[in-house]
Parts: sequence; C-alpha cells; structure tokens
Amino acid sequence: MKSKTRLAWAALASASLIIAACGGDDSSSSDSPSTEAPAETDAPSETDAPADTEAPAEERTASDVGVTADTITIAAAVADLEAVRAVGISIPDTLTTEHLFDRYQVFVDDINEAGGINGRTINLIQITWNPIDQSSFDTLCAEATIDNEVFMMINGTGLSSIARKCLLDAGVAIMYGDVMGSDELATGLTLSLAPPSPDLAVAAVNAWAASTDAAPGSSVGVLSNNSPALADAGKAAEAALTDAGFTPVLVEINSQSGDNAAINQEGADAVGVFQAEGVVQTFVGIPFTEFTGFSTAAAAAGLPYSIMDTSSSGCSAFGATQVKPEAYGSECVTYSDHATDGTSLREDTEFEAACRANFDENFEAYYGGKSMPGVPAGRIIEDVNGKVFISDYVYMECSLMNIMKLALEAAGVNPTRASFMEAALGLGEVPLANIGGGTGTLEPGKPYAANAVHTVRMVGADATTAPDANGLYNGCSYPGACAIVVSDWSPIR
Repeated sequence: MKSKTRLAWAALASASLIIAACGGDDSSSSDSPSTEAPAETDAPSETDAPADTEAPAEERTASDVGVTADTITIAAAVADLEAVRAVGISIPDTLTTEHLFDRYQVFVDDINEAGGINGRTINLIQITWNPIDQSSFDTLCAEATIDNEVFMMINGTGLSSIARKCLLDAGVAIMYGDVMGSDELATGLTLSLAPPSPDLAVAAVNAWAASTDAAPGSSVGVLSNNSPALADAGKAAEAALTDAGFTPVLVEINSQSGDNAAINQEGADAVGVFQAEGVVQTFVGIPFTEFTGFSTAAAAAGLPYSIMDTSSSGCSAFGATQVKPEAYGSECVTYSDHATDGTSLREDTEFEAACRANFDENFEAYYGGKSMPGVPAGRIIEDVNGKVFISDYVYMECSLMNIMKLALEAAGVNPTRASFMEAALGLGEVPLANIGGGTGTLEPGKPYAANAVHTVRMVGADATTAPDANGLYNGCSYPGACAIVVSDWSPIR
C-alpha cells in the first residue's frame, strides 16, 4: 500500500520559478531621499467617492471541455499490463496497470489535499491501451473524446502517434514525456519534455559527422519506420547526411502493420540492404520493441551503428535497460540523463532529490525499500552477493506533473486549453528530472522543454557480474543493461 504522507508540492514547484525583475527603480529603497508630499489632514469633501478596495473575485464557470466550476478532468494514459500478462509475457509482479496510474495519482492527491488549483480539484481518470494490440488505441481515443469529457491527456511514454493524432484531431491537449514529431508540436495543443524527433536525428548525425574519419561521399545507412514522427526523423537524418557530404541509404520498415514478427524480419532484412550498399555506419531510429531483428542480424554481420533517440524510450534510462547484449557498444545522442559515467554514480539535482523523496514517501512500502538510481522501472533485482536493487523513481511523471500544476495555476480562474498552453509556454525555465542536464525551457514557439543532448554508450552486465571497486557492474548501477554517459551536454540547436 502507498504511504499517505507526501512531500509538499512547494518543494517541487519552487525549484522551477524564476524571480523576474519588473523594471524601473525600486521606489522603496532606503538609500533614496523621500520626495513624498506630506499627507493631507483635511477631511474629505462630501463629493469624494469611496475608493474601491478590492475587485470582485471572478466567478468560476465551466470554461472548457472537462472543466466545471469545481473540477478539472485530466486523463492519464497507461499501458494495460494485465492484458500483456494474459498472453504469457512475463512482467514483474510490482509492475501493474494500477501502479502505473498511481504514479500520477499521488501528485494529484497532493494538489487536491492542498486545496486544488484556483479553487478547483483535479479529477484524474485512468485510460489504458494494450501494448500488443494497436486497435486498442482507437478505444483509448474514444474514451478520451466520446465517453468522457477530458481537458487534457498526460502520458510519460509509449502513447502511439496514432492515438495522439486522434486526440489532437478532437482538440484534446496532450502533455507527453517522450519524443513527438514536429507537426504534433506545431498544433498548439502539445507539450513534451523531449525535443522533436527530427531535431534528435540531426543531432545524432552531426555529432558523428564531426568526429568521423569516413571518407566524403561514403554510404551511410538510416533505418526508420513509417509512423509519422519516425518517418520525419528518418528523412531529417537523410538530409543531414547529404548536407555533411555523405551518401544516405534510407530503409523504412512498416511499423503500422501490427505484425511484430514481420516488423523484426524487415529490420533484419535491412542489414542485408546496408551491406549491399557498403555503408560505413548506420543510424537506427526504431523503437526498442522493433529492435531485436535488426540488432541480431547486425551483430552477426558486424555492421556498425548508432541509435537515434527518436522513438519512445529509445535511449532513455528505461530504454537502455531493455538493450540486448548484441547492442552493447553502440552509442546514442540523447536528451536523457543516466545514472553513471561508467565509474561513479551521478548525484541527484535538487529537483531530482525532491522527486525521489516523493516517490519513496509513496512507494517505499510497496517495493520494500527506497528507490535506487538506474534500476529499471518496477523491478527488484538481486546481485550475486545478495544485495537488492529497487526500481528507480519515475522522472517523467514528476517533471510533467510539476509543469502541469504551474501552468494550470497561471492559466486563470477559468482555464481553457488555449490559456493553459499559453501559460505553459510562458513558464520559461523549468526543472527537469533526468533530462537535459537538469533544466529546460518552455517559451513561445518552443513547446518542448529539453535544451541539450549528450552522448551515451550502451553497456551491460548480468546476474553473475560482481560489483567492481566503485560498486558498479561493468559501468552500470545495477547488474543489468544500461547506458553510460561519455560526453558533456551540448545545445540541441
């Protein structure tokens, strides 16, 4: 069961506020001589009107879809993990659909227990999709647009671009923790923590092109898929390679078929295409759920490649824990931070420490211990010496819910989707957990928070690996797969 004692929201929100100067001299300064005229002592004349002391408070109304005078209804989209278990796929017992939802609900409980936002409480509803059934995205969209009146949808990662398009077409605002396409971010209805997928693709290509000794004109592979965001990223990588003086070879697999076996076979077949074209390097921008076919064939062929962080959980802390041993050694330019540089643990920032404390207050009893950096979400793992490693805190949810609260507070007594988005883009600098070096920026024309990227390398250990002198497992914070940081942060643009 979750603890009902929670970290004060002020500890999170205060880290994201910037004190802005209002302009002009400070008229209250004690260093300046007073020029104020002596106060009048004459009694007011009969014609003097009494001054208004306070403007009447604005009455709360049902100002937009999902907003009543007393509540704002927000949907949290989470994966239906019970449906995944039902087909025999193994998932840790602690990782349940309800637990995924609770990761958002605890923040909403904090808000409501503190009196809500501008007089309204948040009504959080759970909407699910089945990760192995693409048709479930239609059901999710119907629940958010027809069956319920929802002001906004919030999701950390995994919400398909198919579902996002349906929501956006219906006018539903979306807050997303992961990568979106440029067209989605241009709708005026979306906020993301991550930079757009084409920007990340270009960053990956440019980082490689700046350091490679490959001959000008060399063939370079790009593996993408036909989902809107990733197709755009593939074409952006293709253009960046051309601009850098190389010959791109783009292969796009059919991700929308819904046939996992066929998708993985197409990834494996792409290796043959790249070999035939004599590529000296390949950039891979498909999700880890589609990665096995390619990575297995690439390892057998000795095909060098880098990962583009253009898909859900591509090079995130969680995504790195899903990498198979044959992909160890590959690099990725990413907006996500990671637990180690291969020699030591990275210390939490002030905001990250507050997020971790909040998670531990709520879920320590659930997991049987406090969160540990880098451990895969929902996992409890034991090393060869019997040391137990417990799931890391949830950084996307913490960052998203902090931004959501700040933007709703600034959106006015009677918020609309438009006023919410305007308020969010007026926040300026915001703290980010495990992303972009700890801070990001939301501003007009920039509906994504992260400002910086760096390079990480995929490495890993297994249950037989003993900790080294630094307490790490082949560079990882726990005995498993991870990404280690191998470069400094640099601006995304």
